[in-house]
Amino acid sequence: MRKWSKETIAQEIVKMKEEGIDLNYALIAQDQVALLRAATRYFGSWRGAIEFAGLDYDDIRRYKSWTKESILDRIRELHAAGEDLSWRHVSTIVDPQLAAAATKRKHFGSWKAAVSEAGLDYGTIRRYQEWDEEMITSTISELHGQGVDLNAKSMEEYDITLITAARRRFESWDKALTAAGLDYKKIVLRKPFKRGRREATADAAAPARTYRKSAKAPAATGEPTSV
Repeated sequence: MRKWSKETIAQEIVKMKEEGIDLNYALIAQDQVALLRAATRYFGSWRGAIEFAGLDYDDIRRYKSWTKESILDRIRELHAAGEDLSWRHVSTIVDPQLAAAATKRKHFGSWKAAVSEAGLDYGTIRRYQEWDEEMITSTISELHGQGVDLNAKSMEEYDITLITAARRRFESWDKALTAAGLDYKKIVLRKPFKRGRREATADAAAPARTYRKSAKAPAATGEPTSV
């Protein structure tokens, strides 16, 4: 059995790189188990070993071909490194490619399913309310029935969690509105502020009152009115 150290691990990595061997994590986990275990033991992660060897880890993982196994391995690696595995953090900061791959239908279909399959408790990881499609559409319908303005800009102020979840599940807010049985075109064209009935009635009557008043008033000619 080979005796590993930080130096020998780095030398092996450099040697493999010079020989044109793909240093992608998933492939190393499949073909170089001993090396990966040693790297994790000495550096905490495969990335740490790669960077110690003087290589750019982002370049190495850029053309990653994801499998279910490599996705689970990556999730466990991030968890072991103490990374925040909430959806927002992983999909925008830590590893967007991982998030995209995990949520594909051919893999796990959702981030929650991927995390759970990796043996982790998703309930302790997620930061935001878990919205499924039924919950999103029913909430939209309920808000519409209450007369809440469903224009996207208004909803970002009213309930950012709902509209963010809707965009994630349905690709866009318009598609979420359509799924809820609403005509998104009419909603998009609505004014973002809904006034009360009395205020609207008063404004509608204002032009008529102005007209009647102007009809009775003398013309502003600058001359005295004849009697």
